[in-house]
Amino acid sequence: MIHDETTEVASEQPRHVYLYLLLSQVAYTVIYPFIGDAVRVAILIEVFLVAALVGGVLASITDRRGLLVTTALAVLFLLTRWAGILMNIDALIPLSAMFALVFFGYVAVVMIRHIFLASQQVNADLVYGAISVYLLIGVTFGFAYVCLDAVVPGSFAGIEADLGRPHELVRDFNYFSFVTLTTLGYGDITPQSYQAGVLAYLEAIIGQVYLTVLVARLVGMHIAQKRF
Repeated sequence: MIHDETTEVASEQPRHVYLYLLLSQVAYTVIYPFIGDAVRVAILIEVFLVAALVGGVLASITDRRGLLVTTALAVLFLLTRWAGILMNIDALIPLSAMFALVFFGYVAVVMIRHIFLASQQVNADLVYGAISVYLLIGVTFGFAYVCLDAVVPGSFAGIEADLGRPHELVRDFNYFSFVTLTTLGYGDITPQSYQAGVLAYLEAIIGQVYLTVLVARLVGMHIAQKRF
């Protein structure tokens, strides 16, 4: 049953969709922090973000309902984000972060299910998908920290939670998220509330467990396909 379902899902996805998702995520999480704050640059950031959202929708297609859910979440995220920025409505920034949190979290869960439950060969596309999931975990927790700091102000030291600077705010929390995910723990940004501490150690645990289980899964699949 699992094999039939995952085969049907794979047939609905465009070719190399995991590679597209990975490249769009790299552009959004790695490239944009190195560029300035000019208007044209801000537009470029939104282009990277839209590309990542499109990649997430394509990578998580399971059925018609799944497509509608991911598309609706992506649209709601963009509308609230852009409305908050253009109309300077601070309350919409955490709301947009919540939609992004649900969207990227959902995409990560769907992809994990496909990678770990599908009976398939270890190929480049599977590796692209596995790397994309790791980046999705970091991005998802980054938006979770944005939401938390809006609900519980002062949850983090080292970040000025100015909702009037959404690009910088998301960038800073993404940085903290990936530092936590990889267990680097530089200490320049630290949790101050109990809720922030719980989220931080949960992310660190999830990151380490994911890598351990992923390596075991890929090695097991590789050995199995060598036998046949």
